[in-house]
Amino acid sequence: MSNSKRNAGGSERPITVPFWLIALLAVLIGGALWMLFPKQDLERRLSVTGDDSELSYNYLSNLLKSDPGNENLRVLLKAKEERLQAIKLAREEAARQALPSAAVQAWDHWQAAYQGYLEAQKQDHRAGGQAEALAPQVMQALKDVPLQGLTQEQALYLASSALVLKDAPLALGIYDDVAERQPDPARKAQVYESAARQALGMSLYEESARLLRQASATTEDVRQSRAYLWQALQVLQSGNRANEALALARQQEELLGSDPETLRKLIGLARAAGNRAEAERYAKRLLQLSLLQQWQTQVAGASGAGPAPVADDGAWALQPVAWTAPGWRMLRTADPVRKPPPGLPFDDKTYLLGYEVFLENRNLEDAWRVATAAVRQAPQDMAWRERLAQVSEWMGQQQQALDSWLVIAQNTGREDAWKTVMRLAPGLFDDRALIAGLRHQLSRRPQDAALQQALVQAYERQAEPGEAIDYLQQHGSTPQSQILLAQLAERAGRSQLALQAWKRVLADPEQRTPAHAMPAAVLALLQGEPALGLRWLEDAQTRIPAGMQDEGEYWRLLGDLAQDQRQEALTLKAYRRLLQTPHAGISDYDEVIRLLQRADRREAARMSLHAWEQFHDVRHLTQAFYLLEDLEDWTQIGSQVERILADPALVKRLQGQPTFFQILGAYYQRTAQSKKAMEAFEQGLALDPGSTPLRQGLMWLLIDTQNAAALKLLLAAAEPVWARDADMHGALAAAYMTLSRPAVALERYLKPHRAEHADDFLWMMQYADALEQNQQADRAWSLRQQLWTREKVRARAQDGAAALAARKWLTAEGLDEVQRQARSRLMLFHTQGDAEFALMRELLRMDLEGGRREHSAAAAELAIAWLQERGEYQAERGYLWQQYARSRSKSTNSPLWAEITVALAEKDVAQAGQLLQRHDEALPRYDRINAAAMVGDVRLAQTAAFENMADQPDDDPLHLALTEQLLAFSDYGGLQLRNRRMDAIDEQVSRLRWHVGLNPRWALDLDAEDVRRTVNKSTLVNGPSQERGIGLRLTRRTQSASSGFMLGRRESLQGYTPMQFTQTYNVDSRWSLQASLGRHLATQETLAMRMGGMKDRVSLGSSYQLSRLDQITLELASERYRVQSGARVGSGNHATLQYLHTYRSEAPTLQFGAFTSWHRYSRNDPALLQGRDAAILGYLPPFNDPTIDYLLPRSFRFSGLQMMFNTGYEQQYTRALRPYASLALTHHSVNGAGYELGMGLATSLFGADHLALGLNLSKSGINTVGNTRELLLTYRLHY
Repeated sequence: MSNSKRNAGGSERPITVPFWLIALLAVLIGGALWMLFPKQDLERRLSVTGDDSELSYNYLSNLLKSDPGNENLRVLLKAKEERLQAIKLAREEAARQALPSAAVQAWDHWQAAYQGYLEAQKQDHRAGGQAEALAPQVMQALKDVPLQGLTQEQALYLASSALVLKDAPLALGIYDDVAERQPDPARKAQVYESAARQALGMSLYEESARLLRQASATTEDVRQSRAYLWQALQVLQSGNRANEALALARQQEELLGSDPETLRKLIGLARAAGNRAEAERYAKRLLQLSLLQQWQTQVAGASGAGPAPVADDGAWALQPVAWTAPGWRMLRTADPVRKPPPGLPFDDKTYLLGYEVFLENRNLEDAWRVATAAVRQAPQDMAWRERLAQVSEWMGQQQQALDSWLVIAQNTGREDAWKTVMRLAPGLFDDRALIAGLRHQLSRRPQDAALQQALVQAYERQAEPGEAIDYLQQHGSTPQSQILLAQLAERAGRSQLALQAWKRVLADPEQRTPAHAMPAAVLALLQGEPALGLRWLEDAQTRIPAGMQDEGEYWRLLGDLAQDQRQEALTLKAYRRLLQTPHAGISDYDEVIRLLQRADRREAARMSLHAWEQFHDVRHLTQAFYLLEDLEDWTQIGSQVERILADPALVKRLQGQPTFFQILGAYYQRTAQSKKAMEAFEQGLALDPGSTPLRQGLMWLLIDTQNAAALKLLLAAAEPVWARDADMHGALAAAYMTLSRPAVALERYLKPHRAEHADDFLWMMQYADALEQNQQADRAWSLRQQLWTREKVRARAQDGAAALAARKWLTAEGLDEVQRQARSRLMLFHTQGDAEFALMRELLRMDLEGGRREHSAAAAELAIAWLQERGEYQAERGYLWQQYARSRSKSTNSPLWAEITVALAEKDVAQAGQLLQRHDEALPRYDRINAAAMVGDVRLAQTAAFENMADQPDDDPLHLALTEQLLAFSDYGGLQLRNRRMDAIDEQVSRLRWHVGLNPRWALDLDAEDVRRTVNKSTLVNGPSQERGIGLRLTRRTQSASSGFMLGRRESLQGYTPMQFTQTYNVDSRWSLQASLGRHLATQETLAMRMGGMKDRVSLGSSYQLSRLDQITLELASERYRVQSGARVGSGNHATLQYLHTYRSEAPTLQFGAFTSWHRYSRNDPALLQGRDAAILGYLPPFNDPTIDYLLPRSFRFSGLQMMFNTGYEQQYTRALRPYASLALTHHSVNGAGYELGMGLATSLFGADHLALGLNLSKSGINTVGNTRELLLTYRLHY
């Protein structure tokens, strides 16, 4: 047929719908039908329906076949099968056994009613709720069936029917009854299990779980009991009761066990319940279990037994050390045959579970530990690396995070990892990671100058410049890279490589800029090519940019190189251009001044003044003054000083410059304005106490003006510090000679330097004067003879004739005036008779040459000394009047030693008294003592002799004066009364002392003491004991040490004999050592020990005088404590550190200090004391038991700050009425903050006595608790 499809071609057969569209529509329709299929509704209906027919069973079976993975359908099918089986068994049993008539009727009635209910339920949608109406009747019929005669199957069928009728309590009661009738626990558990399944099929989760728990509790099989319990937990979890399931699991932890699988289930259960803390606890137990398994394996391997295969989760890596048991330890022995067992495999599942649980609970620390252990065992696992990096960063452990990110970046090349490395590395200063990141970035941008600079800096911080140099040599092709290479190579010490790089850069003339030429020139200079560097700098002159910041440095470098190459024109040009720029500094002016000093000193002075005006550096002003002084231009110096003083702003600015006051003082001193000079020197020293020129200026000013009082005060205050400066020794020696203490000058400052000044004529003359003043005239004469001989030989060798040489010594063309004066003295010393007189007249005549109207001070003093040596005191007095009394302005410059010598020689009491009253300490030592004795002031004579004796121990005339004027020692007797009120008792202390000076070194003290105690708080103490004591102390003192021995007898609670030896040794003027050893000494550690205790003590201490005003003291002591009957009750170790600063050393004195002490005690229990030793427990109030703190306190630290005002006068003699006080703010580490306040008055009533009245208040003291008040009276009479 023509229209047949078989004969039609492919193109003639049109296709209306394509196949792919048909397939798509089929899929969509099938999906829609699947979505519309009421699967969940069917499941719900099947779970709530009570139909136990074969139809419902078949329908449920087919539905399960369509969805074999549906656990809910599987549970419903199993419950349906059990109900059908129960019905079948019940019917068979009913048919096999005959029931009692009433039971039969009840059973049949219920069967009929139940079947009608089931049929009505099937037709419920048509019958309009007939099943609901029949339910009460059916339920009543079920209750009417007697249970006693039913079989197990019938009872179970009734229970399942009750569940269908929604009467759970009745069903559960039937199940309980059936279970109770079972003799076998296993069968009883099976009944509960079957009931649980039936309840679960009816969605009764709580009842099902309860039945499963009863099954678990009933069965005797532990494994089956654990299985039932797990089923109960799963049922509760299925019923959305995870918290109840977790609580049940917590109660049954012992039954569930702690194997890894159980712990994992519990973790899942806790996480489902939202209990993060519980999940974390189970996670930790899981990891600990893994650790225990690992340890057991290790122990088994160490003992040689084959370890049982145990699953490893790697948790052993969380612990840093192996587990050890008390008394046991693992030893590793060398065994070449046996190898250690391999490590257990890494369990990622356990680690990941623990990690997630810890993160969910925000326990970052444990999460970090898990991640660290995982990475340690699986270092190539990048996932765990990333977890470790993240948690480390969250915890703030940035370094470990950076290390992990770096490993990830290097192994994976991930860009986000490299970005994180670059983000963390700079902040952590981890140049190792930063270098890796920079190298990664430079691989993409190889010519990035900023990245290259950062890479170089990172390598340098890593002390690996060679790596950076290699990189730049390989990749640096731009001028910037070569400059960077040159700079780096120079810093790395590879100067030749740096110079080669600079040569490549500067080969291009356009690159010869000052910025490039300067470092290159310096490098060329160091490498021995200064000409090349100078050429580069010269070429750069034409390329100086406007406003160049380093222009001054450029001209300075050019000038320095030109000066090294001896190109003076270029040097001057460079420095001139430098001084014209704002970059010229003070050192540049110094260089110009230095150059000018050799050529034009006046111009150098002008430049110094210009520099002074420019920078206001006093150094330039000083330099200008020195240059003008050499030029004898005093007019210019005076005008500069007047100009400075006329500008208040300039004066205010210079008041902070010590050198300014040095210049001012020197100018005033040379213009005879001594008062202004002293003020200037003092102000300068206040600014810079360590300035040697200021010290010398002040010292020589006081020497020149003969101000002995001020000089003595200055030495007392400043000598310990100034003596450390060797440059000050000459001035200090002159000062002591001015104070008539030549022994000090010789021993401290002249003898140590004699060898180094053997060729110094003036210094040796001063040394000879000191010897003569120190009563060593023979040595002084011999030294002057040597000097005279040596000077004559030197003069003849230089000038020929001796007469001409002697004349030239005394002219202005010779040496300076000081040397001429010294040589004049030598000439007079070696000339006698008429020649001596003629020489004296010639010297005075020559002194008036040059238009001078009056003799100089040097010539006048030479004449006075010559007259005094010849005994011409009348002539000397006349010459003094002629030379100094003509003008009031010159009277202060008259030589004091001449005036007092004339007054004493002529027995002029009035003149001697006036001089003594006016000058006192400025007088020579012998003259002062003789003048005081002449005017009848014996006490002043004693004082003067005693003061000088300390400094002149070998001065025989002074010894004689001291013997005549001073008493060697004095004895005294004293009384001391104390009234002390403490926290629990009051004390009245009376003490008598008699001091006997056996000789100047030995002294004996006898003490007698009586202590009366009364109770002020009976709740704290009972029956305090009274105390009496007597003691003897023998003391020996020498110049460098003191020793003391004490022996006594005391009667308190018991009688005991204290004994102590003390020793103090002065190592030098600053450092001293103290030591003591005592036995049975009184102790005050606690109130009980104060009355009934004693101690043995060993101590060692040291004191060091940091400066004149500062002292530090350290003492270490060890004590053993006993009751007075001898029983030991403990020991203690003590350390005390104290610092004391004397703010004012003259009266009134003021001192500040700080102290701290550590007290550590080892105590015995007082309750263990027995017999006589327990008598100390009698101080306790009735019905009180002794505590451990009763005899000795707890260990503590005691610290504080203190201030003391005139406290020394509490014991020291004073004629005036002087108040004294002390205040300390303390802190006791046990008792808290406290204070100590003391005040009082000290005076002398009759002259040779001492009286002190004081009041002391304290709180929380070192040995007291609470408040303490003390009244003190001390009286001492010297005879």
